[in-house]
Amino acid sequence: MNFKLLLRFAACVILAFSAASTGFAADYPTRPITLIVPYGAGGTTDVFGRALAAVLAKELRQPVIVENKPGVNGTMGAAAMKVARPDGHTLTVVPLGVFRQPYIQKTPYDPVKDLKYVSMVANYNYAIAVNAKSPWKTIKDLIEHTKRNPDTIFYGASVRYSVPEFIMMDLAKKVGLKWTNVPYKGDAEAITSLLGDQVQALSVTNTILPFAQSGRVRILATTGERRYQDFFPEVPTLKEAGYPVTMTSPFGIAGPAGMTDDIVKILDAAIVRSLKDPVLVDTAVRYGIEINYMDHKAYAAYAKEAAVREKDAVKTLIEGAVKE
Repeated sequence: MNFKLLLRFAACVILAFSAASTGFAADYPTRPITLIVPYGAGGTTDVFGRALAAVLAKELRQPVIVENKPGVNGTMGAAAMKVARPDGHTLTVVPLGVFRQPYIQKTPYDPVKDLKYVSMVANYNYAIAVNAKSPWKTIKDLIEHTKRNPDTIFYGASVRYSVPEFIMMDLAKKVGLKWTNVPYKGDAEAITSLLGDQVQALSVTNTILPFAQSGRVRILATTGERRYQDFFPEVPTLKEAGYPVTMTSPFGIAGPAGMTDDIVKILDAAIVRSLKDPVLVDTAVRYGIEINYMDHKAYAAYAKEAAVREKDAVKTLIEGAVKE
């Protein structure tokens, strides 16, 4: 009799441990989730991040609260993952700079070891813009002016060594230009400076679209493989205009490295459903964001490749600038 009781007790213990190992994910989430947007409020990432958070909240049946943490090329969210509890209640948007920044300066995180990648969600698109009152009607006008007047053009770009700055660095290198970057905390601040004539040009995400549509700024070129047909079919890509620069930038969602696979799967499934939500899709279209979903396995593989690939990008474009 005692032996049978012992067997029953052992069985209960095994079931309890089994429930503990799976129940944590089954009960997830148990409280509000924080989604860190590593840029200032009002920019493309912030607008899209808040739209995604609103839909995710419905999918996960818990509030998803956006927390802006601008600075250090969009890597403050990645740094926060190093110290966050790996219970799936703290996540971050991961821009390309997360993989690039460790080659520029010492960072408190390792992009491969310290993050658990959940889903790639979209691509940024970029444009080069000027104030509508400026004399430059085409990208060639701006480039030729800069060639004739080196070191007189100041351009804005959100965050030091961000993709927008890399675009201008790459263009300068391939065409032979001398112009000066003025870094900002985010797109909104950079656009304000362009409108106030504090900079003469801007390399920016499609946060600029509403300002171009209202006639306050002029878009001279975009940086993708194809023209942006939805809004500015008449605006050429840099490549079409004769300048061999093409650049887009994917971004996704990640959490702390210790998150369980079960939680990652729950989040990934919720995100892929959210990306089909009409309101979110409309937000993406209005802000020139291209939905580009990749599941957690593919995104993790991409992250490993990007961490290696960005080393070469940094060496090619900014090694000299960093030494200075």
